[in-house]
Amino acid sequence: MRININKELLLKAIGIADSVISSKNINTVLSNCLFNISKDQAEIISTDNEIAIKTKIEAVADGSYSFTANGKKFSSIVKELPDDDIVINVDDSHVIDIKSANIKGHYTLYGTASDEYPELPVISMENSVEIEQAVLKEMIKKVIYAAANDTIKPVFNSIYLVSENPGTITAIATDSRRLSMITRSIVSEIIVGEGIIIPLKTINEVYRLLNNSGVCRISFDSNQCYFKIDDTEIYSRIVDGQFPNYKQIIPKEYSLKAVVETSKILDSVKRAMIFTREPAYKIVMTFNKEILRIEANTPELGKAEEEISYESDSKDKVILGINALFLLDTLKQVNSYSFICGITGQMSPVTIIPEDDKNYISVIMPIQIKTASE
Repeated sequence: MRININKELLLKAIGIADSVISSKNINTVLSNCLFNISKDQAEIISTDNEIAIKTKIEAVADGSYSFTANGKKFSSIVKELPDDDIVINVDDSHVIDIKSANIKGHYTLYGTASDEYPELPVISMENSVEIEQAVLKEMIKKVIYAAANDTIKPVFNSIYLVSENPGTITAIATDSRRLSMITRSIVSEIIVGEGIIIPLKTINEVYRLLNNSGVCRISFDSNQCYFKIDDTEIYSRIVDGQFPNYKQIIPKEYSLKAVVETSKILDSVKRAMIFTREPAYKIVMTFNKEILRIEANTPELGKAEEEISYESDSKDKVILGINALFLLDTLKQVNSYSFICGITGQMSPVTIIPEDDKNYISVIMPIQIKTASE
């Protein structure tokens, strides 16, 4: 069988599919991508049995054929060929001959039969939701930093999507020490009351594919979720477990509400963090009569002290310790000029809400302190 295909389209498609394949995979079949060729398109599929990706590109072929091949080797060969259409010939033994019209030579890659390649799951579109790609991309970006990367509890190594009210969708991530939650409007009226817990690996693949235009279709059933982004589809298992009750974590009332200029505290925390040690990165924040003092003190390194002003109706003095890295991660996602910092006590969750986006809430658990200089 002979296939004519654009070099750049082929490279992009293999790159999309091959991204989920682990280099540590000892299963030969799962180390390869599946190529389903028809007369006018090439369909490239990969899976690690937890997540699967299928993407389509235009191609011209003299028949239909399926085979598997190592995606990394395939793309490495194609990448080094001149920028032109690629001619691929595949025989009945799955030997793949790759040529370019601009050079005298050919390259041979050994493929395998497609018979043993796992089939993609079948998922119902009954629970289907459409969301603008730009909106979903923003939502993921603003919460993903709060998810854990190295935990034995999969619910912390994930993002929770839920739609409790028609026309809205909410994304939440937490590693048990911090939490981030964002709600956005969508056209779909469907309610996802129980929510779905999506693994970070899947979320990272989705984020990588999202653009600033177009829509993404999301669907799910009891143990699978599905994303369709342009010509690419992602199938993934969802995490089996109970997501933490995020509503109980977010304080309802505050003893102190401070309105702080975002850029000022961001720069101040960056400077103070120089005088902290990982993993705690502890700084001490003292809110007192509209003056916020930020301190860090590590005997072997030195100390930092800086004051910035804030607005508040409360004159209460509050002293708390906080992880500077967690605070920076949160503040970097605040796009408004100022934010509301809600505090209920020295060991109660600290809430950060951008002034111009009340549907984006972040929570950080404080660090216990005894004295300001500790």
